[in-house]
Amino acid sequence: MSTSTPTPVTLSFEAIDDLIYDARAGDLEALKADLAAQSKEHNCPEAWIIASAVDAEPEAEGGTGSCLLHFPAANGNAEILNYLLATLTAQSAAPLSAEQIAAVVNHRNHSGNTPLHWAALNTHLDCVKALVEAGADIAVKNDAGLDAIFLAERTAWSTEEEGKEAEGAGQASAEEEGAGEMFKGRQVVEWLLSSDKAGDLEGGLSVSAGVGAEGSASASGSGSGETMDVDEKK
Repeated sequence: MSTSTPTPVTLSFEAIDDLIYDARAGDLEALKADLAAQSKEHNCPEAWIIASAVDAEPEAEGGTGSCLLHFPAANGNAEILNYLLATLTAQSAAPLSAEQIAAVVNHRNHSGNTPLHWAALNTHLDCVKALVEAGADIAVKNDAGLDAIFLAERTAWSTEEEGKEAEGAGQASAEEEGAGEMFKGRQVVEWLLSSDKAGDLEGGLSVSAGVGAEGSASASGSGSGETMDVDEKK
């Protein structure tokens, strides 16, 4: 379930929708313009707008519970993600507190997934690095009890299995593509485990390596029934 940290300001549904669309579509100029407009309207720093832009619609009505960081993290748009993170932590007359910044970076959506979960699941190493360096908690688990390392490792494992099936069917191009995805998944796992924020997580690697029934139970890939379709038509 999504976190319920109070937001600095209350944005309209339309304003949140526009900001989410910008972040999803990867339109940096539109995102900058909309952040500036909301900042002016509410007479507050843009960091406050980022922290307040959460898709709070109920899941039953199509809401995700995600914050702005989730979408570039899922899509691998490091430019948008880094801009949001830099703006979130920028010094101003009324900056966000460290606790408020951490709450945004580690925001859990309706399925309990943080931006780091989505970046790791889709094996976007640049985004994973940016989030961890901004304070993302590697140990946070989603509602299915899975952390970011598990999701990245499962992506690598699943891709390896698909590659074997493709090889058996004589599908060379699919095998090559799968090998690339498997390699990226392992890169994410290795980087996260080598991070100084990994702590004792390496001890749990053998558990997630045996993906078994739990890893294959979710067709959505997030381990929580969540669909990772972040391409939106406005």
